[in-house]
Amino acid sequence: MYLEIALISLQTLLICGFILFLHRGMSREVHTGIKMLDQNIAEAISKVLEGDFDISENINPIQQLFAQFIQNKMQNSAPDLELVRDASGKFT
Repeated sequence: MYLEIALISLQTLLICGFILFLHRGMSREVHTGIKMLDQNIAEAISKVLEGDFDISENINPIQQLFAQFIQNKMQNSAPDLELVRDASGKFT
C-alpha cells in the first residue's frame, strides 16, 4: 500500500514538473513574441510617420475590380441636385 502511494506521488511530481517545464517554455516563447511584435509595431509606426514606406504586394484583381467600380460610380453618377435656401438659411 505504501509502495502504491509512493508511486502515485512520484508520478504526480513528475507530471507537475513536466507541466511546469512546458509552462516555462511557452511563457518564454510568448514573451519573445510580444517583444518582437512590439518592435515591429514601433518600426511600422516610425515608417508611417516618416512617410518612408512602399507597398511590396501587388493589388489583388478583385480589389482592383472594386476600386474601378467605385471610381466609375463616383464619376458617372454625380447627383444633379440644386439645394435652395430661403432668406433665413434653411433648406426648402
